[in-house]
Amino acid sequence: MLVTHPGASSLPLLSRLRTPRSRKLPSFQRARFIGAWIGGGSGLLVLCIYAFGFHSPSPWLAGLPTTHPHTALCLILLALGISPAPWRCAQWTMLTNVALTLLLGFLIVRLSIPSISLQWFDAFAPFGAEVMERVANEQQSAMPGNVATALLMLSFGEVLKRQRRCAASQFFACCTLSLLFIGLMCHLGRLSGFWGAIGPMTFLAVGALAVALLLGTSRHGFMRAFTADSEAGQVARTLLGSASVMVLLIGWVVSRKIDSPGIPLPADGPLLVYQIMAIMALTWIVIAVGTSRADRLDRQRRVTERLLYRTSTNDSLTGLLTRNSIAQARALRAPEGLPSANLLIDLDRFRTVNEALGSVEGDHVLKEVARRLLKVTDRGLVARLGGDEFAIFVDSLTLLEAEQLSLTVMQSLTQPFDINGRQLRLTASVGIAHTDNAGLTDLRQASDAAMYVAKSRGGNQAVVFAAAMHDARRLEAELEQDLREALLREGELTMAYQPVVRASDRKVLALEALARWNHPRLGMVPPDRFIALAEKTGLIFPLGLKLMEIAIAQAAVWDAASPGLCPVLNINVSPNQFDIGDVVADIAALVRRHGLAANRFCIEVTESAFATPAATQALVAARAHGFAVSMDDFGVGYSALSQLSKLPLTSVKLDRSFVVNASSSVGEGLVFLAMAQLINALGLVVVAEGVEDQTQFDLIARSGCTAVQGYFIARPLQASAVQAWLRTAGAGSLAVNGLLANDPALGALHA
Repeated sequence: MLVTHPGASSLPLLSRLRTPRSRKLPSFQRARFIGAWIGGGSGLLVLCIYAFGFHSPSPWLAGLPTTHPHTALCLILLALGISPAPWRCAQWTMLTNVALTLLLGFLIVRLSIPSISLQWFDAFAPFGAEVMERVANEQQSAMPGNVATALLMLSFGEVLKRQRRCAASQFFACCTLSLLFIGLMCHLGRLSGFWGAIGPMTFLAVGALAVALLLGTSRHGFMRAFTADSEAGQVARTLLGSASVMVLLIGWVVSRKIDSPGIPLPADGPLLVYQIMAIMALTWIVIAVGTSRADRLDRQRRVTERLLYRTSTNDSLTGLLTRNSIAQARALRAPEGLPSANLLIDLDRFRTVNEALGSVEGDHVLKEVARRLLKVTDRGLVARLGGDEFAIFVDSLTLLEAEQLSLTVMQSLTQPFDINGRQLRLTASVGIAHTDNAGLTDLRQASDAAMYVAKSRGGNQAVVFAAAMHDARRLEAELEQDLREALLREGELTMAYQPVVRASDRKVLALEALARWNHPRLGMVPPDRFIALAEKTGLIFPLGLKLMEIAIAQAAVWDAASPGLCPVLNINVSPNQFDIGDVVADIAALVRRHGLAANRFCIEVTESAFATPAATQALVAARAHGFAVSMDDFGVGYSALSQLSKLPLTSVKLDRSFVVNASSSVGEGLVFLAMAQLINALGLVVVAEGVEDQTQFDLIARSGCTAVQGYFIARPLQASAVQAWLRTAGAGSLAVNGLLANDPALGALHA
């Protein structure tokens, strides 16, 4: 089956995954027509034979009764009643109803009042007295009881079929075939005790009409299993046919061909016929029950296969193609060399919307997004890749048309979504990859790289793929794998330590531990690069734990070598670490393991950490353990001064931008002074970061800042150079810098 979307052009998709469809049987409507024509034609042929006087049976039919004109007339009426109305014509339906009504009345009178009906029917001679005399000489009544019963059952079966009671209709048709089978057995066994044998034309016509009635309900009941083009149906038809032929042969051989005194035959011929019919009925029942069960299992299996196929090719929520489906569609277009484009659409901040509205309303939004995407493109394939990511693939499209399509997509998605009477607005980031600029690069990867760039720029925009984007994504993926390996190896991840001194006398108050990664191939990787990568990839928790262990172990080494020499050690903790595990408990366990006191350490966090209650509670617990807590880079986020008194802080580190602006502008200097005095008034230690010259240091000293940190004091030091720096720190940081400048050996210890 061809997989298409509403509004999308038909595209050959997944031909190799196409499920095999069953070979259709001949039309059952046509089969019903054939059966009805055989029955009606047989009756009409009999009437013609009587009308033209041709009534001499063949020698091989000697002994069989002929078909009475009344029987032929009933066959014609039944054929009209069974014939379907192919043109849905009301007049035809009325004609069939009249035919069935006349036939039912005729047969009911014939069977219910046999004595009177025989006189009435025999007195009626439509073809003359000579014909009726010939019929009477053959000792044949107007219509044998078995024939009338068979026709009446078929009439009831047709009425029930029209009332959609297919099982009862099939039962009457099978009973009619059983009567025909009995008549055939009577002829083979030369038995006439079964209401008189059935004539050949009557046998042919009634059999054809019974089969036509069964085929009329072939889509229901046990006939559905028999007519199905499945393995179960084929086996059932083979068993039924072979069993019927075998029973007939046995009856014929037993009744006529066995003449041996050693083989006892039943003395009662009708009893033999009854026994054979019982065996035949039991065989039919067993085959019907077994076939119905097997066919039901086969249909369930096919339904399951279709559902699995649909699930693998279509998204269950939106009905769009899946990731694999659209990937195969792109693969089918690649050999043709057609210019094509792939658009990757990612909804901006949909996770937040989904959490706020709930999954049910979120699914409603995704369905509406799918509907809008199908609407904007009428000759492309639309897929849902997973979550809130969608893709559009269009061939025979220029790059300019692809950019215009992306703008149309963004405009469509910016229209408000109606959610329970509320207006919800969303934006999307779109990555565009075209064969002109992607080259041999996979379009999916190229559009993903472009979408990633759109996300990093703030979203709500479309970005066209460039080769540099793919290189950047590849380098980032390689760097992620290298970082994972660095976590397992020793020596690559290290710590550098930058002093924090008191502004009044330059006494060392603390050391801030700064992460360093000495990559074996790339050299020193900037901290902001690999830490941001770790936060994005989920490696921040093992990375932070490893760095904390390195810093605390180094503090223990310093304390053992020179007790009291090492001041407070500041340890940076990412806000993401609070979402993953209990960071405070991990730090406390490391401190206890190395036999150190908690008041020797300060936990530094950025102000974004206080945006979640869990992080705030964790830092309150840190204060309870005895750790100091410092807010790093204050002023670059969204914290307000009024919130500082409510947070579990011991110090605040002002961002470097405050120091730079205060030294270059009088107004900014006044703002800096007021901020430092206000934080001091709250009882918190104020640390100025990024001090690089004497002018900035003097400004900080006059503003009332407690401590200073920056290159003017000291650059980050390796662990081996910290002790030498601490021993000379009493002479002042400026003297230390001069000493480092004059002593190359000591200067080489700097990071």
